[in-house]
Amino acid sequence: MSGDAVCRSAWPRGGLDALVSYAGVRGVWFENETARLFALVDDAERIHSAALLVLDENARGLNLALWATPPVHRGHDHGIALVSQLADHGRLQVRLTDGSLVSVLRRAGINDWLEAEAEGDRPRELVGMNPAARVGTLAALDEPLRLDRERIKRTFKARPKDFETYKNAFVRDLEHFARHI
Repeated sequence: MSGDAVCRSAWPRGGLDALVSYAGVRGVWFENETARLFALVDDAERIHSAALLVLDENARGLNLALWATPPVHRGHDHGIALVSQLADHGRLQVRLTDGSLVSVLRRAGINDWLEAEAEGDRPRELVGMNPAARVGTLAALDEPLRLDRERIKRTFKARPKDFETYKNAFVRDLEHFARHI
């Protein structure tokens, strides 16, 4: 597997769920400065890989919530280079429901892995950490912030104008992103 795989760590694939995620990231996390989007770009400012980092509950570390390399740029380890750079700058963890990316993330400096059992509506997760975030047990690791997806959906139902605003911004931002890969 190349180092340019896509890490969604339990993110939705499309439809309303994708819009809910977008609204949460943009309207909750970005508004409250609890998340940042990073990109590895070339001299022409084309995006070769992108990563969304979200603070943990105690604001002591970051969670790699989303990591992707556009298909046109895969096979060149851009994703590994980006995550490696991010892992060099503080406490970083990643939570996966599928172990297929563990070996790729190890190449990027996420070397320590623990397993979190399924809990409530959350599936079993593999939790990876860089050396700065290393802990012996999951209990010692801060949980990442999570979006209240049902609350966002209720807001969309109660305020249709907000739904339209986010829908239009989502389409516009996707088009903008596509022009920069």
